[in-house]
Amino acid sequence: PTGTSSPPREVLTMTSRLAAAALRRSLPAAARPASSVTSGHGASALTACRTKDCSFACISRRLRYFSSSATAEEQQQQQEQQSQQKKQTPPPPRDTRLAGRRRFYKTVGIESSRPPWEQQQQRGAEEQQQGTVDSPISAGVDGTQSATGVTNKLVSAESMRSMLDPTPSDGNSDSSTATSTDWFGVTLDKRTLRTPLGLDLTVPSSALALAIAAEWDSQDPAIVPASMPLTTMACTAIDQIASQPQVYRDNVLRYLKNDTVCYLTDPAEDRVLYRKQMKAWDELHKWAQDHIGKGEHAPARAIGNDEGLIMSRARSSKPGAGLPHPDVLMDEAEAWVNTLDAWRLIAMQAVTVEAKSFLVGMAVVTGCDYGDENVQAAPPYSEVAKDAVEASRVEEEFNIEQWGLVEGGHDYDRLNCSINIHAATFLVSSISSPSWS
Repeated sequence: PTGTSSPPREVLTMTSRLAAAALRRSLPAAARPASSVTSGHGASALTACRTKDCSFACISRRLRYFSSSATAEEQQQQQEQQSQQKKQTPPPPRDTRLAGRRRFYKTVGIESSRPPWEQQQQRGAEEQQQGTVDSPISAGVDGTQSATGVTNKLVSAESMRSMLDPTPSDGNSDSSTATSTDWFGVTLDKRTLRTPLGLDLTVPSSALALAIAAEWDSQDPAIVPASMPLTTMACTAIDQIASQPQVYRDNVLRYLKNDTVCYLTDPAEDRVLYRKQMKAWDELHKWAQDHIGKGEHAPARAIGNDEGLIMSRARSSKPGAGLPHPDVLMDEAEAWVNTLDAWRLIAMQAVTVEAKSFLVGMAVVTGCDYGDENVQAAPPYSEVAKDAVEASRVEEEFNIEQWGLVEGGHDYDRLNCSINIHAATFLVSSISSPSWS
């Protein structure tokens, strides 16, 4: 405080000696300086306190020196513990996402390859026991998978072959009587392209392999998976449908109860749209009656909004909501879906979801097999896939004619519908028709 005199030098000297002695006793033996060390202010800090010039500032410097020495040893121990923990912690899963990545290859080609089930038989014993691999889907913000219905479970080779081996044209799925199929893989810089689950991307058609290779060759400068529909469908067939086919069967069958082509507008309200719908869908209804209705049971139709609401509502006599299709037609549709292999099922999925119609998807897939013994009558859209695209967009194209096209909306929907349906048609045709391969 101001006005007070400073303590005498003798008091300061005694205090500094007492503080030095206390500090010596508090420090561990390893941190105490040897008494023989005389050089250096820090090393002889505790033994050089006999001078008359020793002050509190000197004691503070000595305290900081020895405390910093102890802190450095603790930090070194902490760093060693952290390095050991890092060695024990497994590395994070490898990021397999390709979207937006710059093209990392120069040449694209195809080569003869083995079927996926033979690759599955030769996988390591550890993966066979675990049955799972790293998921190709990026994790969401909550740490869960960002896509639903995706599995990373590897099934047995027998189950995989039952779905991926193309169904013979005569409908006989017995592997002993089926003809051998040549399989082809896609290569990037002479390295085999793999599916997200780690299997080689191999397909049972050279034409399909060339088309997939063309998709990868067109990626420049960045990779855009959305512009490769054939690659997407082939990977889905190998990784997902071969492992859980019933999920995709149920998904396409649920569209039949509320099939878009079974809801027609009231001709009293809009005769122009009604005529367009009948022109695009009437032949499809007749073919469905012959193909899955045994010639007698046609799909149910709802004309007008009021009739559509009344017919599709849930009731005690009908489990679930939807149109009251005949039971025979529903059973035959389910039986037909169960006969599809993975390649036809992924094509059925693509067309059905794009057209919002089970009947349109069935006509497209069956039309690609037209000429086989199990396909008696020619289905609609069997010659021109563009007709299937037009049948899928009757109402939307009518609204565009009436109210105009919305850029960035209608044009993108029109393009995506055309790409997906044409890609599905090419996939099935390249596998089922010998002239394609």
